[in-house]
Amino acid sequence: MKAIILSSLVATACIANVGGDQTTSSDTQDKAPEVTKVCGVGPTVKGVDVSKYEGTINWPEVKASGVAFTFVRVSDGLNSPDATFDTNWSGSRAAGVIHGAYQFFEPAQDPIAQADMLLNKMGTFEADDLPPVIDVEVTGGLGPTAVHTAVQKWIDHVAAAIGRPPIVYVGAYFWDDQVGGANDTSSPLWHAQYTSASCPTIASPWTTWAFWQYTDSGKVTGIPVSSVDVNRWNGDMASLTAFLGPPGSCGDGTCGPNETSTSCPEDCGPCGTVDPQTGVVIDNTDACFEDGGPPAYLRDVETGGYNGDLVWTHTTSLAAETNYATWNLYFASAGTYKVEAYTSAGFADSTKAKYVVTGASTQDVVLDQTAADGWQSLGDFDFAQGGHQSIHLGDNTGEPGSTATQLVFDAIRVTPD
Repeated sequence: MKAIILSSLVATACIANVGGDQTTSSDTQDKAPEVTKVCGVGPTVKGVDVSKYEGTINWPEVKASGVAFTFVRVSDGLNSPDATFDTNWSGSRAAGVIHGAYQFFEPAQDPIAQADMLLNKMGTFEADDLPPVIDVEVTGGLGPTAVHTAVQKWIDHVAAAIGRPPIVYVGAYFWDDQVGGANDTSSPLWHAQYTSASCPTIASPWTTWAFWQYTDSGKVTGIPVSSVDVNRWNGDMASLTAFLGPPGSCGDGTCGPNETSTSCPEDCGPCGTVDPQTGVVIDNTDACFEDGGPPAYLRDVETGGYNGDLVWTHTTSLAAETNYATWNLYFASAGTYKVEAYTSAGFADSTKAKYVVTGASTQDVVLDQTAADGWQSLGDFDFAQGGHQSIHLGDNTGEPGSTATQLVFDAIRVTPD
C-alpha cells in the first residue's frame, strides 16, 4: 500500500471543510469535491498491515509490542497471490492479534474473480474477524466511472457473501480524482495519509474514518523490516471488538456493528420515544434527526428556525435525492397522531417539499414551506407501536438547481390526535 500516498499528500496541510457553495447554475448537481479534516473520537487502537514484503513475522512479539489488529494481504489482483498470506493469517490469530484480509485491487481485471479469490483464501467470515478490505490505489488505465463500476461490483459481491459492507482503503485525492468521488459511505473507510497532523484529511463523501494508515515507516518488534505500515482504529478496544464479525439480526438482543438506535431500536434502544399523552418535538440537533448526502451542501444555521437553528440545502429536479433529512420515530403506543413541520421565513423557499411519512402505511405530503413562518400541519397519521417509522424529506422536489431554491430541514412535532 504505497502508490496511493503521493496523491493523498497533495495540499493536505491544515485543510478543513473546504468546498464551494452548492452549484445552482443547473440542476445536474455538478459539485466540486469537499475535503474535510476529521479528528478521531478519542482513544485509538494500534494495528499494522502486512504482506510478503514484511518477511517472516514473529506474531507473539508483535502482539506483545502493543499491536491489537492487522490486515493481511491476499493478493495483488488475480495474478499475484501473496505467498505469506496463510502463514500470517494463522499466525496472527494464534497470537491473539485480531485480523482481516485485504486485496490490492486491479480495476482492469475481473472484479468478481478477484473478490472470490479473497473470499476463498480467508474462508468463513468468523465472529472475531475484521471485515475484508478492497485496497483502491491504481486505475489500471481506466477512467473514474469505469474504476468505480469495478470497485462497486467487488464491494457488492463481498457484501452479499459476508452479510455486511466490506472496508474501503483509499486516499482522499485518489478517491475524488480517480474514482470520481463516488458515494460508498456504507463501507467503513480505511484512510491512507502519511502526515504528522493529528487529524487526517479524508475522502469525500465520508464524514468519518474507521481506520487510518498514518505512516509507512513505523518500527514494530517482531517484524524484521525497518519500515512498517502502522494504523489506528478510531475508537477504543471495546468498540473495535464490537465492530468485528458478521452482523447479527435485529431483535437478537445484541446491538451489532451495523445496528443503531434508529435502524434497530429493539437491540440498541430508541433515540427517543413519542409519548402517547404529550407527543414529541424532534429538532435538527436531536439524536433522532439524521441528515445525509454531501456535507458541503448542507448549511447549518444558528440565526433562525425552531430553537434558533435549522439546516437547509438547495433543491434539485434530479430523479434521485442527493441531500436529505430523516426524523426517526419510536412510539410507546399505537394511535393516530398529528404531524407538523416547522418552516422559517427567510430560509425556506421551496413550495414543493415532499415529506414522506412512514407509519402504519407510507404517505407522501407536498408542503409549501413558504406558507407559514412556524408550524405547518402535514396531517393526521396512524402509527404502530415501536420503531422503524419516520418522516423523510429529500432535495429532489422538482425545483431545479438553477433556481437556487432553499429547502429547510428543521423541527418536526408529533402529538396525539
